[in-house]
Amino acid sequence: MAGKGQYKLTTFSKILILVVVIALAGVGVFFGIKSGKVKTKSMEELMDANGNVVNTEKSSSDTINLSIDEWIGYKSLVDANGGLTTQPGSIYDELGIKVNISIINDATQSSNSLISGDIDAAGYTVNRVAFLSKKFQDAGVDVIFPYVTNFSNGGDGIIAKSNINNVNDLVNAKIGVPQFSESHAMVVWFVQNSNLSDSDKKSIIDNLIFFSTSDETAKAFFAGDIDVAATWEPYLSQAQSMSDSHIFFSTASSKSLIMSGILFNKDFAEANPEVVQKFIQGTLMAGELYETDMETIKTVMPMFATATDQDILDQCAGAKLTTWADNDEILGNEAKSIYSAMCDIWSGMGESVVPEMGDTLFDKSYNDAIKSAFTEDTTQSATTETSNVTKVTEENKQEVLDAEALLTQSATVTFVINTAKFDDPTTASATLDEFIETAKILDGTIIEIAGNTDPNPISDPDDTANILLSQQRADAVKQYFILNGIDANRIITVGNGSSNPMYENDTEEHRALNRRTDVSFKIIEQ
Repeated sequence: MAGKGQYKLTTFSKILILVVVIALAGVGVFFGIKSGKVKTKSMEELMDANGNVVNTEKSSSDTINLSIDEWIGYKSLVDANGGLTTQPGSIYDELGIKVNISIINDATQSSNSLISGDIDAAGYTVNRVAFLSKKFQDAGVDVIFPYVTNFSNGGDGIIAKSNINNVNDLVNAKIGVPQFSESHAMVVWFVQNSNLSDSDKKSIIDNLIFFSTSDETAKAFFAGDIDVAATWEPYLSQAQSMSDSHIFFSTASSKSLIMSGILFNKDFAEANPEVVQKFIQGTLMAGELYETDMETIKTVMPMFATATDQDILDQCAGAKLTTWADNDEILGNEAKSIYSAMCDIWSGMGESVVPEMGDTLFDKSYNDAIKSAFTEDTTQSATTETSNVTKVTEENKQEVLDAEALLTQSATVTFVINTAKFDDPTTASATLDEFIETAKILDGTIIEIAGNTDPNPISDPDDTANILLSQQRADAVKQYFILNGIDANRIITVGNGSSNPMYENDTEEHRALNRRTDVSFKIIEQ
């Protein structure tokens, strides 16, 4: 009798075992093909050399591989997923999709992964997409931006020494920015849209001091090495609490200047429209967890691992989630304008961009397809519910007038003599539309419209008629703003008469330039 472990197989037994092995292998291959993966192991979460969590699992027909950075505004994606991978019972799981999330803080790395096909989508600001547009075009990769997740709501801004209060004070100041960041572009946008001379604008932009990160920029400011810093929270609050510094400007005054969302490979989105629709639907549904579930994000994003619940809630306040209605409005309107503005900023700094990409980039069809999933209440705009703007009232009217203008633009809008009617409506409209574009971006500010005239000391020695006429002309500009979508409660008008000339009234050209309208953007404490 043979000993233990020494049994021999008959020929029939060998054939039977071979058939079973082949059958099992076939089942494994079948299920591998069915799921889009040959390997059956669970997703591996690896850390790259920079400490970023990287996901290596490939897509299947019901799966999205996507990267985000550690911005609090992407919290709703993590909440909907229950973590980096789709957890049983999570919102995405209930909708029947899988989402594999990688944390990649480097936009160069994430864009390389999107181009190579390792991921299907990535979280970016509209600003960042403009910066990357040429890279995607050169790689032959078509992309779309079908979903805006959030807008910066005071989470980003500019801090300054207490004696720096408006854009004119930036001339000759030492200004630090994290190079090629949204904050960098924000400072340049702010300067370019001011009433500074071209030479002053160029001087400020050419002399910006570059840092690698927002953190480094803020630390240089608090060390006294620079006068102004473009950065983010919690450094804005830190500056606000100190006696010798303040928040010069923050995105609380501009919901659209820095908007974040998800950029998809267009081929993937068009091949899997229902998956993309469910992804957007699930993320919107997770909005109810934004200020209640603090644990999931702690396990996913390293920067929040040791944060308190209150710390995370404070960060949430700096990034306002969008609703279905917000996306309906933003994708069809504001996003393209911001993209175009940011292309102008980057190209002005010598970067190659693709402005025409904005014509096809913002695809709202995926958002349109899920409207029925939301009730009328949940499709209301979050931006109108919690507007940051301080309204002009009788009580604060004088405070508004006394407040120093943060940013001023001026233009000559000509009128029929002795009237408040535009003498060339086409030219006047083109001129005023530039102001309106700025006003829509700085939607958390009050707008002061001041009418000005050139003097006529002979016929109007006490300037009474000029004051009345300049007020009427300021009101005419206000009415144009209102007709083009600017809230009347944001606007205050002033008639300066001839008391505020820009030039000596020594030539007809100078007198014409003094017949102008000034538009100022003001921020006052609420």
